[in-house]
Amino acid sequence: MSMNSLHRVLTIFLVLAFLLSSCQNMALDPQAAENKMLTSVAKTLTAAPTLTPVPTSTSTPTPTITPTAVPVLYGPTDFPDNINPLTGLEVDDPSILDRRPVLIKVANQLAARPHAGLSSADIVFDYYIGSGGDRFTALFYGKDDSKVGSVRSGRYVDVPLTQMYNGVLGMVSAWKPVLDEILGTLGGRVINSEHCDNGYDAICREGPATDETSVFANSEQISELYDSRDPDNNVRQVLDGMAFGTVPPSGGVPAEQFTMHYGKNYNQQWNYDAASKKYLRWIDDVDYNGNSKMIPLVDRNTGEQLAFSNVVVIFAELQVLNGTADSLHRYRFDSKNGRALVFRDGMMYEVTYKSAWNEPFSFYEEDGDPFRLQPGNTWMHLTGLGSKLEEQPVGTWMVSLRMP
Repeated sequence: MSMNSLHRVLTIFLVLAFLLSSCQNMALDPQAAENKMLTSVAKTLTAAPTLTPVPTSTSTPTPTITPTAVPVLYGPTDFPDNINPLTGLEVDDPSILDRRPVLIKVANQLAARPHAGLSSADIVFDYYIGSGGDRFTALFYGKDDSKVGSVRSGRYVDVPLTQMYNGVLGMVSAWKPVLDEILGTLGGRVINSEHCDNGYDAICREGPATDETSVFANSEQISELYDSRDPDNNVRQVLDGMAFGTVPPSGGVPAEQFTMHYGKNYNQQWNYDAASKKYLRWIDDVDYNGNSKMIPLVDRNTGEQLAFSNVVVIFAELQVLNGTADSLHRYRFDSKNGRALVFRDGMMYEVTYKSAWNEPFSFYEEDGDPFRLQPGNTWMHLTGLGSKLEEQPVGTWMVSLRMP
C-alpha cells in the first residue's frame, strides 16, 4: 500500500471515531461538539506522515583483473608464413621472405666507423681477421636497408656462413685464393665488386678509389640484381633451426655487461638496458694520442645506438693458415655439440650449438631441448676454442680471443 493510500485510510478512521465520540456530546452542546470535531480533523489532515526509510543496497565492486601476458613461442620448425625464422618477429609483408637472405661484408677499422645499416640486419656475424682486428657479415632478410657498409672484401668464413643461410653474398673482391673458393662454392650467389649500372645500385662507391671505406651496398638492390640473373632460385628457403620465446629460460646468471675482446682497440662491449630488453653496443674510440675510451656505437643512417635482443658467442676451431696470427683464417663450426654463450634479458646462459651446411645455427639447453632466443635481432661473435671467459666483477663478463 502506498503512503497516500495509508494516509486516506487513517484520516477516514479518525473522522469516524470523532463522529462517534461527538455524537454523545452533541446532545449536551451541539455547537461545541461540532467545533471540536472540525479542529481535530484539520490537525489530522495537516500532520506530516511518518515515512519509513527504504534501505539502500550496497554493491560490491568488481575486482580489476590484470591480463597475463601470453608467452610467444616460435620455432625451431613450422614457422608461420608471416614470421621471420631468423628473428621470430612478424613481418609487415610476408612476400619479403620469398627470397634468399642477403649477406654483406662490413668493415670495422676505425676509419669505417660509424657503420651504416647494421640496425636493420637480422643477424650480424663478428669475427677475427688478423692484426688484432675484426670484421662483420650482416644478414638482411625480414628488412632491407638502402645503405650498408662500408663494404669490404670477402674471407674464408663467408663461405660456410652464406651456405648455412642459403644466402646471396655481397662483397668487394677478395684475395685470389679466397675469391676462388667463394666463387667456386657459391657460384652465382655472389655479387662481387661494384655494380652501379644496368639499373641496379647494388654496391656503389661514394668516394675516390683510394678510399677503401667509401663503398656501400643496398640489400634490396643486391637481391633484385641476383633475381635478374637467376629468378628461379631467388625463392623462399627452408631456414629452420632457431627457436624464439618471450619468457627468459631458467638457469642463467646475471650479465649486465659483456665485452668481446679481439685485440687492442677492438673491444666490443654490450650493456643491458632493462627498459628496452636489449643490449646496447659500445666500442672503443682512440684519439690522436692513442688514448682509448668506450663510446656508443651508432648507426650512421639513424644516429641511434645499436641495440640487439640477443648477443651470442660461438666457440669454433680457428685455423691460422700460414702459422702467424696476422694472416687469413678459417672457422670450422661444430656440427653436433659446440660451445656457445647466449646473452638475453640481462642474463648469460651456457648452451650448445649445432651447425650444418644448409641449416642456420641452432642452440640447445643441457637436456637437449631447443634454447629459445629473445624474439628480435641477434649479434653473433665468433671466437676460437681456447678463448677465455672471465667474470669481473659480478655480472660483468669478458671473452678474450685466444689464438691456437
